[in-house]
Amino acid sequence: MKVNHFNSSEKILRYTNKIDYFLNAHKTLIVTELDLTNKCNHRCPGCCGHNENNAELSKDQITTIVENLKAMDNKGVILSGGGEPTLSLHFGYAVESLKRAGMNIGLNSNGGLLNEEKCHIIAKNLEYFRISLDAGSALMYEKIHGMKPHHFEKTLENIAMFAKIKTELDSQTSFGIGFLTSKETQEDMEKFVLIIKEIAKKHKGINFVQFRPFIGDTFDISPILENLKAKYEEEDFKILASFQKYNEMANITHRGYDKCHGMFFSTVISADFKVWACLHFRQSAKHFLGDLKEQSLEEIWRGARIKEVYQSIDCQKCPILCRNDSFNKTLDKLSLDIINSEFL
Repeated sequence: MKVNHFNSSEKILRYTNKIDYFLNAHKTLIVTELDLTNKCNHRCPGCCGHNENNAELSKDQITTIVENLKAMDNKGVILSGGGEPTLSLHFGYAVESLKRAGMNIGLNSNGGLLNEEKCHIIAKNLEYFRISLDAGSALMYEKIHGMKPHHFEKTLENIAMFAKIKTELDSQTSFGIGFLTSKETQEDMEKFVLIIKEIAKKHKGINFVQFRPFIGDTFDISPILENLKAKYEEEDFKILASFQKYNEMANITHRGYDKCHGMFFSTVISADFKVWACLHFRQSAKHFLGDLKEQSLEEIWRGARIKEVYQSIDCQKCPILCRNDSFNKTLDKLSLDIINSEFL
């Protein structure tokens, strides 16, 4: 079973052809975050989505996006939000279309709307599936997701349902449950691991739990994490974390780069059919790259606007430990004037 180790700084170096395009041409895109809908069934107080305009991609728009991504030789698509991806009427169509086009697919979901049909679609087509539970109790779930205790129980039932179906289908989809960390949520970390591990014992199929910080949060859970790993991790049940983010928390004052090189390799297509430089700035005019009603993705990448955005972004105003941070550090080294580089 392939489990993501969240090592973006190493992954970017695998795509030597994309790096060559970065230095010389335009066809750089590796991964796209795709918002099928801005609608959501949860009411998270700290929501980082952009569901204010209730936009949804139509079937024809999804078809166009798939064609555009294939033309750009895009490798991976993350269905996220925006809103809740499984709320889209065209969720199944989008997954199957992307799969036929040869792209690997990941899904980030709150898990509240799963049914057997959606579970089968996910298990048969996705590389990874992560449900964001972010709690080990109904009380914490209400604080983080804005939902009632019966919604927490329903999500746990849905986690068990997918794990069971995944096992029955002998699916190779990597399935994990996510938890956002902060001073407030730390008290639920162990309870969260215990609840998910109990489901995993009964139904198999759950490969990992994953801890990651809220955007902009600098609370380091490393000591707690090491304790949990020592107590509960097993060969078929991994306790993972965005280690590159937690490791950087002691040195967040200096990014080590001035330009967001990552925007050429990782982009966002929102539910209103527009393209943005960064998932953290959907709907920001400064980060707007183009409208797919007016241009193809390739035309956007060849155009002047993407270069203008690249030059204008002030990385010091971006969220700390952002999505592109680790591979920005790696890519920035490509532009350094290194003395005696021939002596490796």
